[in-house]
Order: sequence, then C-alpha cells, then structure tokens
Amino acid sequence: MASGAAVTAHYARRGRLAPRILALAAEAKGDGPLSAADLAAFDQLHPRGREATDELADLIDWRGVARFLDLGCGLGGPARYLAETRGAAAVGIDLTESFCADARELAGATGAAAVFACADATRLPFPEGAFPLVLLQAATMNIPDKATLYREVARVLAPGGHFLLLDLQLGPVGEPHFPVPWASEAGASHLLAPGEVRALIEGAGLTCRLWQDRTPVVRAAIEAQRREAAELKAAGRSLPPGAHTLQGPEFREMAANLARNLAEERVVVTSGLFAKPA
Repeated sequence: MASGAAVTAHYARRGRLAPRILALAAEAKGDGPLSAADLAAFDQLHPRGREATDELADLIDWRGVARFLDLGCGLGGPARYLAETRGAAAVGIDLTESFCADARELAGATGAAAVFACADATRLPFPEGAFPLVLLQAATMNIPDKATLYREVARVLAPGGHFLLLDLQLGPVGEPHFPVPWASEAGASHLLAPGEVRALIEGAGLTCRLWQDRTPVVRAAIEAQRREAAELKAAGRSLPPGAHTLQGPEFREMAANLARNLAEERVVVTSGLFAKPA
C-alpha cells in the first residue's frame, strides 16, 4: 500500500500550476479579468472536465444550497466554477499541499466564492450536518478506507442533503494497466467495483436516487480527442491548450493506459446521486 506521502508526491510532481494556468487562460481570453469559467479548460482534471461537472451538478436543484463541500478538490476548478455558475459558496479540501496552494491562488485571481484547505477526506474537520451538498469527482482512487470516507460524507451532510459522485471504479475484467493518471503503480490505486461502492454509501445511511454507468460516454470522449490529436498532428498542428498542456512527459503513457483500461473494461466510470434522510 502506498503511503499518503507517496500519493501526494505523485500529484505534486509537476510543481505549482497556478501561474501556468493563469497565463494560458489570459492568452486564450485576451483582455479583461478572468472568471472561473475562463479557467475551466485548464483546471478540471477529471475525465471530460467542465462538461462532466455540469452534468453532475444538473442532477440536483441548487435552490437553497448556500454552500457545498468538494472532496478531493484538486486544483479547485469544479468548486470555483460551480460557485460562480450555481451561486453557492464552495469549500474544497485536498491532501496535496501544492494543489491547495494553487486552488487558493486561482480563487483569488478569479474572485470566486471558494475557500480551500488541506485535509484528509476520511477525517473531515467539519461538524455534523455542516453542508447541504457534498461533491466528489474522480477522487476516491487513492483512498483505501472507503467505508470511513462515506461515513464521513454522511456525517457532514445536513438532513435532506445530497451527495453527488462521479467515480472511477474497478471494471469486471481485472486490475488496470499502470501507470494511470492517479497512480504510477498498483500500490497507490484502490479501486472497488461499482456494486461495492454503492453498498458502502448506502451502508453509511444514504439513499440512492440515481446510479448511472458513464463509461461509454467517457470512452467516446477520450477516443474523439485522440482522433482529433492524430488528425492535427498529421496536419502539422497540435491540440489547443487545455488541461493536457499542464501534464509532464510521462502523462502520455498514463493517458494511453486510461484509454486502454476503459476500452478493456478494467476501469469504469459511474455517477451517483444520494440523499440523507431528512
């Protein structure tokens, strides 16, 4: 089992990313102040980026949601974007110090109603019932103790609150090929099958309202981007700047393995909506 230090080192290997993101976003926009939406092409690192964030957020009615918690927030892109577009203040936590520092810098640059702190998702520093909404996107893959994670989600949810999940999970074929974007080696990856994940969430006291296999959509989006990249390369051009621009040279193999794992059903993607009884 990889240590927490090894996991954070994996994500921090590229160093501080906020200055590069701000420069790329400013170049793409031209004149004028930057908004959270302007950064969304660069700071949402999960599959399908902003499109996936919007689809997940559309599963609930945001009226009455004053603030929400984003677990494993990474660079804070979804938290800032949803705070700006849905009108709810965001609180984001992540285990990686450099991600938290970048998230705070990007929030300051965009004026987003979002705050960020480093914390362990299995030991949340919040009182019971603190949030009407908890969001988690592609952030459980490095967490071995998922039972405790989902108990913590249920604990900090307010009665009647909702939990939105977009998760990479273990497919029916077997273990993934490594390295992948979340882990350089198998010891840092802790995937469970979708049925096991749902059972743990329901076992924590939350009621399932929706459970969807999003693997075909993600697979199609990745394949389309790879075809576009190949066509542009043949024409002597490259993909427009985006989240991929921030990755190191080793990311090419990680991205290829993710596409292969999805195609071979070694990794699946599931979205879920859960409610805490009122």
